[in-house]
Amino acid sequence: MSQDPAPTPHPPSLTQLRALFRQHGFRPRRGLGQTFLIDGNIVRNIVAAADLAGDEPVLELGAGAGAVTSELAHAARRVVAVELDRTLVAILHEVVGDAAEIVQADMLALDWAELFGSADKGRWRVVANLPYAITGPALFRLTEVRQWARRLVIMVQEEVGERLVASPGGRSRGILSVLLQALFDITIVARVSQTCFYPRPKVDSMVLVMDVRSPAVLSPALEPAFRRVVRAAFGTRRKTLANALAAAPGLGISKADAIAALSQCAIDPRRRAESLSEEEFLRLAEAIAGHREECG
Repeated sequence: MSQDPAPTPHPPSLTQLRALFRQHGFRPRRGLGQTFLIDGNIVRNIVAAADLAGDEPVLELGAGAGAVTSELAHAARRVVAVELDRTLVAILHEVVGDAAEIVQADMLALDWAELFGSADKGRWRVVANLPYAITGPALFRLTEVRQWARRLVIMVQEEVGERLVASPGGRSRGILSVLLQALFDITIVARVSQTCFYPRPKVDSMVLVMDVRSPAVLSPALEPAFRRVVRAAFGTRRKTLANALAAAPGLGISKADAIAALSQCAIDPRRRAESLSEEEFLRLAEAIAGHREECG
């Protein structure tokens, strides 16, 4: 006699979500950015943005109470859902059952090689709802998944999203803008109102797609120098590039060296960091790295 198939998971409604929270004695902690997506249209937009044909594996970070996890389970061959909060992990098991592999872990401490393995290198999708309190560190860690994942779909607060897509010259442009744009093609999928969450946060959010740039424009060999140069340039963003680079302790170059490297790249030393494109930063990193090798 055949067993009945396992029930297909569905995202919990707001009423069901509140009931689950009461049942498990769970109270969302705003200090940790614990807000939960309750808008089905946004959930479907996120899953659609992952561009799944049905045979790809998906890593979901910050799975929460399983709203997106449930939908991903319909569309992906395999779903690995990561959540740190122990009570939410119990709720996830109740909501999605065996439809996803649930891992209790801190996304900032994950061993990517162990988590992804080697079987589907380059085919993974990553879907992430990044807690506001750790958005910056989480984004820097997500730059490390490029050898396993082709596309990332992330939800961040709107202000951060604006920074990530900021063009050269924009006031929102910063270290994250330059670093991520050198590694990914970034597009806005949706703007998400505060009303789409429970409990309601104080700010709106944004869903972004980040596709790994192919071919890569930033080589692994140059990446450490690129990161150092970008950090140095933005370290004192009111200063001109020549002064900011010379003042950065981690770079170890004089103002004369900085001016020489900038001139080599046809970049006016009087410009400021936010005015440079990622391609200009790449040329500058190459020039400074070459100078350090000559002087070393």
